Amino acid sequence: MAEILLERARNGDCPIQYGELSKLLEEQGHNVPAHSVEMDLLLADVSRQESPDRKKAMLSAMVVFKDPNKREPGAGFYRLAREEFARKGDNVTIWGEEMERLARDYRQG
Repeated sequence: MAEILLERARNGDCPIQYGELSKLLEEQGHNVPAHSVEMDLLLADVSRQESPDRKKAMLSAMVVFKDPNKREPGAGFYRLAREEFARKGDNVTIWGEEMERLARDYRQG
């Protein structure tokens, strides 16, 4: 999962949908249903792993719902952002700032 999200962040790709990420993981031999506890836990672990000091961008910001009216991360992302990464603001602010951090921290020139 980390490799998939890191590559997307480095390339400046748009966010990936939970279902699409689940399918890519399945192709690699990992059964991680799109909207499951396992997905939530793995996304949180990837963010922690890539930012042990909690200063770099959260890679889990790259994963969003499919619904065009709710194309943003799930509740677990915002909970982790506030509780462990000390991000402040409403959901729109937190996600927007996190996407800016992703570009700053990972995007390759």
